Amino acid sequence: MTIMSHKDCEEWAAMIAQMQDDPSYHPTYNKKGIKVSKDKGPNDLEEQIRVLEFRNAKLHNHNEKIEREILELRNKIKKLEALQTDQFRNKGDM
Repeated sequence: MTIMSHKDCEEWAAMIAQMQDDPSYHPTYNKKGIKVSKDKGPNDLEEQIRVLEFRNAKLHNHNEKIEREILELRNKIKKLEALQTDQFRNKGDM
């Protein structure tokens, strides 16, 4: 009877999973014995897409907020201009 290390057990399980075509098992060591990380790193396109979609949504919301503020300020300016012209008309300066 031989004693298997943890790495050997994972390789054995990976080999069985490959034979059964089970995509749910992913070993942490490859065939050369190098530890494999599930983190794909900064060049992961799925992560970049997720980040860009998040930024796009936030910027879109911010843009809509600024647009509402601009429209409110324009309405206030129109009201103040109308009020000012009415004041001058009442005094007879215009």
